[in-house]
Amino acid sequence: MTKQEFLQELRLALQGQLSQAAINENIRYYDNYIIEEMQKGSSEQAVISRLGNPRLIAKTLIDTTDSFGRAAGSEYYAGGYGQAESGSGMHRGNPNNREQKGLRLGSWSRKLLLIAAVILVIVIVANVIAFLLPILVPVIIIFLVYSLFFGNR
Repeated sequence: MTKQEFLQELRLALQGQLSQAAINENIRYYDNYIIEEMQKGSSEQAVISRLGNPRLIAKTLIDTTDSFGRAAGSEYYAGGYGQAESGSGMHRGNPNNREQKGLRLGSWSRKLLLIAAVILVIVIVANVIAFLLPILVPVIIIFLVYSLFFGNR
């Protein structure tokens, strides 16, 4: 498959699913990506092969694009939607990227998880103390009594 065939198939798969501006932006992104990789010495076929199926990329783009045409998890891209971190090897829509797999949490979700973790630690520590307190209090009292009466001999 040539670059033009790849981009045409991607455009057709995105047609009617995203806004025209988002489609054009994605086509520009992949066109630039292929050109940059070819300038680094890769063949057109190798770059397109690494990208994978354009229909799968389109499905991923559609599934990860909100109603405003922005990619979900765009914090992965240094320049925002449509610009990958330079040198990272990351590009949108490739489901083989390890960085893009898994759960993406927004900042409020991270804060909520942190609060839940802190509460869980507090509950665990309180339960451990509540469990050990009845055991430790008599031991401490016995140690103090023993020290007072028998510690000076």
